[in-house]
Amino acid sequence: MGSAGRGSWPSCMTSTMSFRNGRPRHCLLLACAAALLILTACSPSKVVGAFPTNRDLTPTLSVDAVYTAAIQTFSAQLPLTAPTDTPSPTLSVTLPPPSAASNPNPNPPGQGACDNATYLSDVTIPDGTLIAAGAKFTKTWLIQNTGACSWSTSYKLSFDSGDQMGGADVSLASPVPAGQQVAISVNLVAPTAPGTYKGTWRMHNQVGQAFGDFPYVEISVGAAPTACHRAAKTTVTISGHAGPENTTIDYGIGTTVTDANGDYSFTVPVGWSGTVTPWKAKVHPWTFNPQHKSYTNLTCDLPHEDYKATPPPGV
Repeated sequence: MGSAGRGSWPSCMTSTMSFRNGRPRHCLLLACAAALLILTACSPSKVVGAFPTNRDLTPTLSVDAVYTAAIQTFSAQLPLTAPTDTPSPTLSVTLPPPSAASNPNPNPPGQGACDNATYLSDVTIPDGTLIAAGAKFTKTWLIQNTGACSWSTSYKLSFDSGDQMGGADVSLASPVPAGQQVAISVNLVAPTAPGTYKGTWRMHNQVGQAFGDFPYVEISVGAAPTACHRAAKTTVTISGHAGPENTTIDYGIGTTVTDANGDYSFTVPVGWSGTVTPWKAKVHPWTFNPQHKSYTNLTCDLPHEDYKATPPPGV
């Protein structure tokens, strides 16, 4: 190949020679491509039919290969910058503290799982028992300790509301473990005026907190008799009016029925206590007011023990 003088090099080559002095690099690619083309043009041609020599084994570069090599050379000189991770923002949520309303106290004083009392039954003096004016009587309830704590002898049954009828607080005679039953009695005195009286009582713990059910006593007080009358020596007679004919009067130890005028009468032993209940027709029953009457320790005849009967609809 022919030689060329230094002064014939393109100006971009001169700029490339001074690359390290800070001049632009854009001529580097063109310079490398031109050099490779010149070298390719100066290579001897192959002789057709001749034996191959070492010079014939030199590959001939295409123009595309020259450009590819130039680009790879240029890319190798570019500085590599490591990617920088951008930190993701962190979401922070602050929850408000739970309010008092979201967790109400499930066990208010005196009403929690520790102390609880459940009324089971009346042992004496059923509701509506007729008591003589000014007479003394004893009301007894059966109560169960349905709490988790044992009741000590510091626990007591105290008057809560209504008619106290002379009753006083009653402390337990002995401890009552959880789940056990106890009969508690209160000594009372019937009022002197006729009427219906009701008094409500309730259990209290050792610090005076009330808890549990509200057992009550309800009695009827009749006019005080001027003199006790008893026709027989060993029996007393209860009589009155109970509505239509053939109304059944059930007094516990026996039954009777009303006559054509709706009147009834029966005798029981002196000192008898019990309940009298009128009824008529089981399929379409009548209603009576009062529904029943209870008595305790009868010693005198009782007339005018009446009931008001109301027939069922359509009768």
